[in-house]
Amino acid sequence: GDAVRCRVSQTGWARGHIVALQYREKDWPAGWHAPYQIELEDGGLIFAPADDDQLIRSEADFERLMRMVGAGGADPFAAAHTVGARDREEVLRRYPRKHPRLFDPAALPSFLAPPFAEARGDDAALRALWTEEARGLYSLRLFTDAFCDQLLEEAEHFEAWALASGVEVHRPNTMNRHGAIVDDFGLEPMMDAIMRECVQPLARVAGYADVLGGEALLRSHHAFVVSYALGKDIDLKFHVDSSDVTLNVCLGRTPFEGGALFFRGVRCPKHQQGPSRSEENVEYVHTPGTAIMHRGHHRHGARAITAGERHNLILWCRGDPERSSEACRSVHECEDWCWARSGLLTR
Repeated sequence: GDAVRCRVSQTGWARGHIVALQYREKDWPAGWHAPYQIELEDGGLIFAPADDDQLIRSEADFERLMRMVGAGGADPFAAAHTVGARDREEVLRRYPRKHPRLFDPAALPSFLAPPFAEARGDDAALRALWTEEARGLYSLRLFTDAFCDQLLEEAEHFEAWALASGVEVHRPNTMNRHGAIVDDFGLEPMMDAIMRECVQPLARVAGYADVLGGEALLRSHHAFVVSYALGKDIDLKFHVDSSDVTLNVCLGRTPFEGGALFFRGVRCPKHQQGPSRSEENVEYVHTPGTAIMHRGHHRHGARAITAGERHNLILWCRGDPERSSEACRSVHECEDWCWARSGLLTR
């Protein structure tokens, strides 16, 4: 098969060669597939969830990029990240905000749903608020309707301003073609406050210390809004997030149909392509205003939306960069937090 380089971490790339096209696992939903299965140089098997240059490149193209940036063994997209940082500074200087209070982290308490605001600091009260949809999956109402409405309006206002101003909107990730990174237009302080004041205590109570390097401390985030509608993105392929803990808030908008999330258990890189047990096969239907929280390596995807529009705020939160699940890169050793380990599937 063709020689390729595959992205295996935030900045790490590995050599390999394509061994299968239109690859799929037997327990994936009908019609779902990955464009490539790749055997890495060290013998491990992975798949590319999308045919995207930020995930997989031909060996020749990768080497060409390396020569262009002159970065030795560094990430060939480092130069692009530097340009992106400069772009963000320019946007922050020029962008006219629609809802100024969204940008003030001191205003966060006023945007929290009253039951959650009152429960903070009380573990038992927090547990009483959420619904355990399945093992490791927790849903609850975190924010007021006003917050959801204003955040969605702000994201749409930014996109309209960017289009009129000739500013490029950087899309959230390699799988979503619609939406925006909210830090790019000034919401980083508010998102950091949400990570610290909302996600961190919930992650601690949920027992997510196993994927946070033995601690329940979140250190960084990547926050973005995604949009699903007919004629735009309609679904999301089977994948794991680039996070230790993910918060997914349905902002709503028009009544929508379809678009349910499906989950297939927590897996380390070694077992990411393995089968799931029946008890791990879970579906979750979004409700506007409600958040669902899960480990980043909890395999999942989104079924196709069939009517209306769905907009979501996503926070990918990361813990210790040296010890958390996001630091795991080996396809040969199973991690302690992987549910494929003996006994973990039935806990």
